[in-house]
Amino acid sequence: MNDNFYKHLIDKLPIGYAFIKVINNDSGCPYDYEFIEVNEIFEEIARMESSRIVGKRISKLFPNLEISVFNQICNDLKNENIEKKQFEQFLKELKKWYKIIVYSPKKDFLIIHLIDITMEKDQLIELENSRRRMENILEGTNVGTWELNMDTGEVNRNERWADILGYTLEELYPITRDTWKNMVHPDDLVVELDRDNKLYNREIEYYDDEYRMRHKDGSWVWIQDRGKVISWSDDGKPLIISGTHTDITERKKLEIELANEKNLLKTTLISVGDGVISTDNKGKIVFINKVAELLTGWTQEEAKNKPFKEVFNTVNELTREKCENIVKKVLKRKKILEIANHTILISKKGMEISIEDRAAPIVQENGDIVGVVLVFRDCSDKKKKQEEILYLSYCDQLTGLYNRRFFEEEVNRLNIKENLPITLIMADVNGLKLINDSFGHTLGDELLKRVADILKQGCRNSDIIARLGGDEFVVILTNTDSYQAEQIIKRINALAFEEKIGAVDISISLGYETKYNENDNMLEIFKNAEDNMYRNKLYESASIRNKTIDLIMNTLYEKSNREMLHSKRVSKLSEAIAISMGLDRDKSNQIRIAGLMHDIGKIGVDEKILNKSQMLNSDEWKEMRRHTEIGYRILSSSNDFSEIAEYVLKHHERWDGKGYPGGFKGEEISLQSRIIAIADAFDAMTSDRPYRKGMSLKEAIAELYRCSGTQFDSNITNVFINKVLQK
Repeated sequence: MNDNFYKHLIDKLPIGYAFIKVINNDSGCPYDYEFIEVNEIFEEIARMESSRIVGKRISKLFPNLEISVFNQICNDLKNENIEKKQFEQFLKELKKWYKIIVYSPKKDFLIIHLIDITMEKDQLIELENSRRRMENILEGTNVGTWELNMDTGEVNRNERWADILGYTLEELYPITRDTWKNMVHPDDLVVELDRDNKLYNREIEYYDDEYRMRHKDGSWVWIQDRGKVISWSDDGKPLIISGTHTDITERKKLEIELANEKNLLKTTLISVGDGVISTDNKGKIVFINKVAELLTGWTQEEAKNKPFKEVFNTVNELTREKCENIVKKVLKRKKILEIANHTILISKKGMEISIEDRAAPIVQENGDIVGVVLVFRDCSDKKKKQEEILYLSYCDQLTGLYNRRFFEEEVNRLNIKENLPITLIMADVNGLKLINDSFGHTLGDELLKRVADILKQGCRNSDIIARLGGDEFVVILTNTDSYQAEQIIKRINALAFEEKIGAVDISISLGYETKYNENDNMLEIFKNAEDNMYRNKLYESASIRNKTIDLIMNTLYEKSNREMLHSKRVSKLSEAIAISMGLDRDKSNQIRIAGLMHDIGKIGVDEKILNKSQMLNSDEWKEMRRHTEIGYRILSSSNDFSEIAEYVLKHHERWDGKGYPGGFKGEEISLQSRIIAIADAFDAMTSDRPYRKGMSLKEAIAELYRCSGTQFDSNITNVFINKVLQK
């Protein structure tokens, strides 16, 4: 083995190595030592290269080394014929503790091993300090101490141990192991016996138990029992066990109360109808209740210790952007916060739920924030109801368009410079009242809905259409000038021209006004648009009303052929009476038309009643009597028929005031109405009905004479009998 290999081996030793030569003084006693060879670790310890160490004496390199001790070791190695000696020393130069092992391989030469034991020394010192501190603590605390001899069964206690249980030492003397067990609560004795078995089997050497012992007054005291085997017998069994007893009754009471409160709180949180999530102060989930599990899609086991944001995934409903972590915000701001509006929770399975929530910091008594609790709920139903309420408050239920309230708010919002020019289009449905009176509100509602559809088709998606009420509509057009507005109106009119509700033509009067200047008053724009619409309505509505009246008559005749024949006969008889009374041509012609239309109001009577083959009952007769007022409303809607409407209204009034609908009498009833009344009654008497045969002419004349002066005007009755019927 060459020198290089030997040197390499020495350098790789994990401890300091030095080969030294003993230098004797004159008396022959070891005096000092000279370095012959060192390794790299020794160089590090000495903090110099080997070339500077070799040849140097140990007393010069380590002046703090106790040479006398070193000399004694050297003599011992020589005289006792042993190979090595060791000792420990603190080298001030290096500020470290070393174990120094000295070998004597041959005469006058030594090998030194230096092992750094500073860490071990520090640990021993700290251990000793801890032991002393513990002794001081035990001496100054209210702790009971005990020592058990497993061989004799005797137990030694201090006074505090007895005092914890309400006794003096004398009262408990002698204390045996059996006495001790008899004082332990029966429910806890099983645990104690199991612990003793483990001690006997040497499975444990130290324990820390909590159990109950009986107090002198009969109550139970919670004891924290810490014990350790101090010595073992020759057969390996525990011999001496020593420990302490601490009264932890109050602590246990607090723990039980806290546990009860915790269980109550947990039960409450599990039972509440809202989702609950709690986190620690790092934002990691600690607890989620059943509702939170259901809403998030995460179980308690899956969610625990997960970052809050991973489990509670929320986005803004409108922008779809991720919501800010509310737990992080609460921890930062240290106050209660509510979630932003329009928040959507996306569950683990991708289900989206509208939620509302509130998060609060969990604050200890010292002010430290240890976590956050979040309470949230599914507000989808609430939101839906709010949207329905909002829809009802801003939308017209019949047409689905916006209502007046929304229009008023929106026109104010849009009335800004960026939206100029702004045009308002006013629209009015022609003949709606006439259709309602004639064909019923069901058809009128259908007409309004069809008009709403026409407006939506004729306008642009960006235009706002509202129903102001009744038959009036308005359209707001932003960034729209007069030319563009006229094109939209043309489109609406073209669509309306192609539409019908049954046989009824759809007619819409339209007018508009445009705001070009920022300072123009929007109320004036609205009024001007409305005025323009009414001007157009004057030209359009009369024509549509007359058409509608013609349609009503035709519809009535289609419903009942009997009514058609009856109306024509009454028309001829009425005209004949007027001519016989010497009325001029215009009035006679007017009465003829009135006679033709006298029952136009029957368009509003149920067809089953009109064509009933039996006599009408009281309710049906009450319904039938409404036809005079319905006819009046229909005809009065047109200027061409407004005068005739008065005749139609009163043609069932009686001369004695016992007629309907107003109970007028005598000359309060117009001449035309009195003429129509006689013609109507005569035709009704002489016409066959399904439930009776018509009267003969002679019988009818007799009936007219009988009712003359009560039901009929006697002068008109005489003219009718003597001049009209005689012909």
